[in-house]
Amino acid sequence: MLIGIYTDKAIDESSNEPPSLPPVNSGQVDPAMPSEVDPAPAEGAGALIGKSAEVLVEKYGSPVRKEPSAYGYEWWIYKADQYYMMAGIEKSQVVTIFAKGEINTEPFSLNRSSNEIFSSRYPETEIVVGANDSYYRFELSEEELNVRPLIPIGDFYAQLYIDQQSGTLSGIRFMTTDVLLKMKPYELVYEGTLPEVPYPGRSLWTHIETGSAAQLADLTSLVRRQEGVNPIVWSPTLNELAKSHSKDMFESDFFDHESPRFGNIEERLAAAGITGLPAEELISANYMDAPAAMEAWLHSQEERELLLNDSFSSYGTGAYRTHFTQIFTGSP
Repeated sequence: MLIGIYTDKAIDESSNEPPSLPPVNSGQVDPAMPSEVDPAPAEGAGALIGKSAEVLVEKYGSPVRKEPSAYGYEWWIYKADQYYMMAGIEKSQVVTIFAKGEINTEPFSLNRSSNEIFSSRYPETEIVVGANDSYYRFELSEEELNVRPLIPIGDFYAQLYIDQQSGTLSGIRFMTTDVLLKMKPYELVYEGTLPEVPYPGRSLWTHIETGSAAQLADLTSLVRRQEGVNPIVWSPTLNELAKSHSKDMFESDFFDHESPRFGNIEERLAAAGITGLPAEELISANYMDAPAAMEAWLHSQEERELLLNDSFSSYGTGAYRTHFTQIFTGSP
């Protein structure tokens, strides 16, 4: 079985402890000296940050779906055979973009070698942000610097997802300062106040989780299609099993393929009337959202091979809060 984790520390699977979220602490933050920052792009997905939703529709058309997020904005989903894009809309304005595939993401090019990307710029281990009469210092570990660096660009930020298997830029997330401070994707020290992020109610979480499961399915299909792997069927039964395991891990506070209550993947499938099929499972915990979970899975060679396994015929995706599960089954 395979596990994806959102941390730069190794996890002892025998302890069944889920990885922790990046720490947030109050402390002194020295304002950073002004440094040279690349200008905001004039075109491409990144150029949409700060623009109106009307501009987004003019350039890319109407979204195929709209889904809530846990951070106050609404995801507008755009997908084609060659690319996948999620635009976060808040108060009729584009505040974040996630993009993957063959799409313009200037000044960074998806699928380009990270060595080329960083030939003229190198990411910093510390990023200091001034906002809300406060200062915030994001501290990136060495691994985060290599796989998820944060780059200031114009008056917003780009988070780059580097595929360590191919050494290329796999995905990119553009976001405003406000979104960065809400997400807190790295260790954070702040002096002043933290922006409040209202915790979603139960009903909203249900819609967020449904959207996250669909996003994982979309991204899985895109990755397999890009690599020339046969398509597989998204199974409602496997979806329910995947969500149930994500919920079980979250509520029972464990991180493992074997549930103390419901057993391993074979036992859980058997309880749903599915027997005699080869099966595999991916799990992750404490991720910001579905794109972050998917990019982390792709970062691991074993998990990447599972996602691209040509012997599977069906799969299901399930999310509960910040926990994600994918279940794959093959033919008898």
